[in-house]
Amino acid sequence: MYANRPRIKVALEPMDMILESVTAALLVILWVYTLISYTSLPEIVPTHVNLTGEVDGTGNKTTIWFLLGISTLITIGMYVLTKFPHIHNYMVKITEDNAAHNYQLSSRMLRIVNFLTLLLLAYVCYSIIQQAQGNDFFLKSALMYIIIAYSVMMPIVLIVFMLKNQKAPKSK
Repeated sequence: MYANRPRIKVALEPMDMILESVTAALLVILWVYTLISYTSLPEIVPTHVNLTGEVDGTGNKTTIWFLLGISTLITIGMYVLTKFPHIHNYMVKITEDNAAHNYQLSSRMLRIVNFLTLLLLAYVCYSIIQQAQGNDFFLKSALMYIIIAYSVMMPIVLIVFMLKNQKAPKSK
């Protein structure tokens, strides 16, 4: 299936470099925040919160490392996947003429989704730590709803954009 697709290196544009840098910085900040906060956490921390913001599940404070590990694994996995755009799924047949354009769009969309996913997971991790320290923060903040709405809407906008721009740009 992917054997006939051209394997070309897509140049990073400034927006791509910014997305990758901000995502990497957010991951580092999440790790540092968790490392600094870990010793002050009680032995039992919230592991699940219902839609009204009430804790309905708890666990050992070491479970925060599981969330951090999953966040890191997903972030690195999506970063690596951006380096292989010839294996992404496309809604058009990839040819020599349209490969660079479609690869660039697909890689950028994946970078945006990677950032938004990490942002959401970082917010959850931050909220768990805050709630474990006695700060009632998790779902009472509008930021959680904004992140969820943004995470759902941005891929839809990007897919519509890709559908409108699925052909390679016209040569000059």
